[in-house]
Amino acid sequence: MNQLRIPLLAVAALLISGAALAGGKTATFGSRDQLRDCMDLDESIKARVQALQSSVMDINRQIADNETEATRLVEMKKTLDRSDKAAILKFNEAAQAHNKHVNDTDQASNDEQAASKVVDDDRAQMDAKCSMLTYRPADLDAVNRERRKASAIASAASAP
Repeated sequence: MNQLRIPLLAVAALLISGAALAGGKTATFGSRDQLRDCMDLDESIKARVQALQSSVMDINRQIADNETEATRLVEMKKTLDRSDKAAILKFNEAAQAHNKHVNDTDQASNDEQAASKVVDDDRAQMDAKCSMLTYRPADLDAVNRERRKASAIASAASAP
């Protein structure tokens, strides 16, 4: 979970800096299309962040499994009969499997970190695009109604 804390702090910092920049300029009213685009971008980024959080939880589970497996290998090595070639072969196979699990987890972690950076960059681009705009209450209400209606239609269509 600590791996996710840093990107989330970076996102929070970007949001705060975007809000600070917005406060220094006069407000520009965005159109309904811009509002829709910004809301869609925000929703997309939130979904990607949730997927990354799930990925981090899976990686943390894999790390815990690898630690348990490493402990089991240490115990196995302590009791290994070095005169038994079959036992040595079994231990070596278990060690190779463990090394593969560790490498797979490392790769998953690297992939998650790269994806997290992409999400952070996309959030920064969205903030640059959307944070300077102000929307009229009527536009907010209209777009929110549209989104609720579309969501209700999508829910009804996916229901059995």
